[in-house]
Amino acid sequence: MGDWKQIGEVVLIQIQTGVMTGGGSYETSMLVPVDTLRLTPDGVFGHSDGAWIVDRHHRHHPAAQYWHAEDTLSFGFTTHYDHMSTLWGQTQLGIAGENVIVATDQMIKLEDISGGLRLQTSDGTIDMSKPEFLEPCVEFTRFVTSRPTASAREVKSEREKLRNGVRGYVVGIPGPDPVHIGPGDTLSIRAG
Repeated sequence: MGDWKQIGEVVLIQIQTGVMTGGGSYETSMLVPVDTLRLTPDGVFGHSDGAWIVDRHHRHHPAAQYWHAEDTLSFGFTTHYDHMSTLWGQTQLGIAGENVIVATDQMIKLEDISGGLRLQTSDGTIDMSKPEFLEPCVEFTRFVTSRPTASAREVKSEREKLRNGVRGYVVGIPGPDPVHIGPGDTLSIRAG
């Protein structure tokens, strides 16, 4: 079905400790960089300062809503952040809230990764479920464009520029064994 092609290296991992949107604002203090991510079919844990912290999208997080097995781990790419910075000024790596940021030299479109994603870690290889792109919310769009009071209508064209994977992708985590990932692990896509 095609060979695997490495597209980049993990450069940032993080979790969300709580809900980042609400009341029209975007709350970046909920993002916590971690040393290691533990991937399970129920979601992600992050390890920081000697403790494991449950990600807000984990099935058992108190703020989890509408949990779906295929939406447990999110990815972003350095080139996508470079693109956002070109459009709206310096955009901090990972500020959109993805769990994993991968350094790559190309924009990653859904058709590029529709054949599958594979992480190579110190624990071994893990194949992810079919990726889907993350829909950019109004609150993040206001934040990244520095227009905190803009209406949804006023940021409609900017939201369009964040769609189709620019904002990131989400996948499910196969089980049953937990897998640990960290900076330096590599991401590959199925070529052809």
